[in-house]
Amino acid sequence: MMTYKISLTSSTFKTLVALLFLLFAAHLAKAQRDTTTVIETTRGEISGNVTEVDESPDFEEHSPKKASILSAVLPGAGQVYNKKYWKVPIIYGGFAVAGYFLNDNLKQIRIFKEGFQAENDGNPNTENTTGFSSPQLVDFIDQYKTWRDWSYVAFGIIYILNIVDASVDAHLFHFDVSEDISMNVAPYHSRFGNDPWSAHTGLSLTLKL
Repeated sequence: MMTYKISLTSSTFKTLVALLFLLFAAHLAKAQRDTTTVIETTRGEISGNVTEVDESPDFEEHSPKKASILSAVLPGAGQVYNKKYWKVPIIYGGFAVAGYFLNDNLKQIRIFKEGFQAENDGNPNTENTTGFSSPQLVDFIDQYKTWRDWSYVAFGIIYILNIVDASVDAHLFHFDVSEDISMNVAPYHSRFGNDPWSAHTGLSLTLKL
């Protein structure tokens, strides 16, 4: 049996390791090229009509500012804009009542003023037909002047409420009030056991939402 002995020097060993490394690197590079897939894409084109998306709300915009201006220019116009037509007669009914009392107060002031002048002008041809004395006439004039002023105040209040009402209704124009919302008031009576002193009586308020 023959035995061969191979001796490797330090320089030979380094050369062998370098060759193995180069072979491994070459094999790895080839494998990388073989397993890489190149995907080519082409830029496409979109054809057709472009439709804009309507982002507006499902309901028509209702302006509280417009409602207020309409009622300020013409009382009741804001209520018509809000489609609360039934409120228009109420507004003008309020103006009519205030106007009636204003006219009556002005009339009474004029009558009592004429009586006061006839009472104090010293002219025998003029006569105080009211039947009241001068102090009484002064009191009546002052009283009817106060009521006259309140009539003007009533006009102003009705006018302002007309504007405020139009604005509030416009803000709540699209507010959904469900038919399920209801309030019920009924008598209430409770008693604990047989004790007569424990009975409670009152009103029951039920709010259904």
